[in-house]
Amino acid sequence: MTTEIPQEGALPETPGVEAASARERELQEQLLRVRAEFDNARKRLERDKLDAIRFANERLLLEVLEVADNFDRALASVAGETDASKVLKGLELTHGQLHRILDKQGVEAVSSVGQVFDPHLHEAVGVVEDGEAPDGTILEEYQKGYLLNGRLLRPSRVKVARRS
Repeated sequence: MTTEIPQEGALPETPGVEAASARERELQEQLLRVRAEFDNARKRLERDKLDAIRFANERLLLEVLEVADNFDRALASVAGETDASKVLKGLELTHGQLHRILDKQGVEAVSSVGQVFDPHLHEAVGVVEDGEAPDGTILEEYQKGYLLNGRLLRPSRVKVARRS
C-alpha cells in the first residue's frame, strides 16, 4: 500500500472537500448562466425601448394620414368645382376631424384674445397703444398656441395692448 504525500500547502482530498469543490463549480456555472440571462434580458429590453420610441406615434400618424387623405380628396374635387359652399363644407369636415384627433391626444388650444398676457402661455410679437383696452390685454392672435396634457406645446403668438 502506497500513501501519497500531499504537496506543500495542499490539503488531502477528502469526500467532504470534493463535494464542496463540485458544489462550488456548480454554483459558478449557475452564476454564469444567470449573468448571461440577465445580459440577454437587458439587451432585449433596450431593443424594445428603442422600438417603442421609434414607433410611439404610429397610431397618431395613421389618424393624421386619414386627414391628409381627406385634404387630398378635397383638393382634387376643387379642381372642377365652382360651388364654394361644397368646398367649404368639405374643409369644415376635415378641420373637425383633425381637431377631434388632437383632442383625443390631449392637445387643447390656449385661450388668448381678450385674456391678460401670460408669458408662460403667450409670446408677444406686437404691442399696440390702446386707450380703451386694459394694459396687457391680448387684442389679436397671430398663431394659436397649444397645450399637451396641460403642458405648453407651443405658445400663442399675440398682439398685446398697452395703455397710452
